Amino acid sequence: MAKSVPISLPNGRSWSKKGNAVDHFKTMLARYADGDRVRDASDNADLEALLAVYDSVIPAGQPTKIGPGVSHFEKRMDRDHPGHTSCFFVVRTDGSSIDFSTRRALDVAGAQPR
Repeated sequence: MAKSVPISLPNGRSWSKKGNAVDHFKTMLARYADGDRVRDASDNADLEALLAVYDSVIPAGQPTKIGPGVSHFEKRMDRDHPGHTSCFFVVRTDGSSIDFSTRRALDVAGAQPR
């Protein structure tokens, strides 16, 4: 039997199993239409905390997803990846934006020491 991987984010949100965290972010994504800005404060807090964990393992000097700071998040169609799926984009304080994978970020969170 596979071992459960707990997930904890710096904003205090946690799940006993990674699958529950994946479901949480999938459900969150489904609440928004393409082009929508994420306006729910709890959703924003979870996304920002997840992004901070993801960026925490990027080597010094390498570009991070947060960049100069987070202005907000949006759900957009991601045309750069096969399947043309929708995902969250972080819109930075300088106006630039970049997509990010909640699943990859959860992989990082699951690998963090407990």
